[in-house]
Amino acid sequence: MFLILLRSPQAAQANPEQQPEHTTTELEQDEPPTFGKRGEKRWYFQGAFATTLDDNESDPRRFGLVGAGLSQFFINGHSVNLELNSIYFNQPGDDALGLNLNLIMRWHFVRQQNWSLYLDGGAGILGTTNDVPTDAASFNFTPQVGGGATIGLADQKRLMLGLRWHHISHADLFENNPGRDSILGYVGLNFSR
Repeated sequence: MFLILLRSPQAAQANPEQQPEHTTTELEQDEPPTFGKRGEKRWYFQGAFATTLDDNESDPRRFGLVGAGLSQFFINGHSVNLELNSIYFNQPGDDALGLNLNLIMRWHFVRQQNWSLYLDGGAGILGTTNDVPTDAASFNFTPQVGGGATIGLADQKRLMLGLRWHHISHADLFENNPGRDSILGYVGLNFSR
């Protein structure tokens, strides 16, 4: 013998213990957060290695950098980033150390809960202990453009991986301006703040 019980909506309201556990508002709060919402603030540490795109393999020019940055999403998926990097230049003649301040715009054109793809670009200023490139200047500009990805880790952390074209030049402020074009690969850790 089977017993089927039907309960009216009035009976469900009369017994609050048997109400659904979630309201519509609670369900909306349980949705996974979307990365890069307007107003979101983040910061990051990064390390990079670059080598010049010149054909002269007997005369390598490389540099490495470590630095930190702050991000502010001003529109969903679009952030402005301020970076401060310390750089070591390995070059013919005297090697150099430098400080580099960059303003980078970043567009996360694919944003998923656990990963994103982005394009970025910007420019900065660079001061060094010796001329970069050799016999050029110790003050330069650093225009750059590239792309990358973020991969979600635990506790709002994200791994950043990217590749950029990186240029160093003083824009003809001084006499000799050989410039320097490099391909720069970087990795970083990105945190919510």
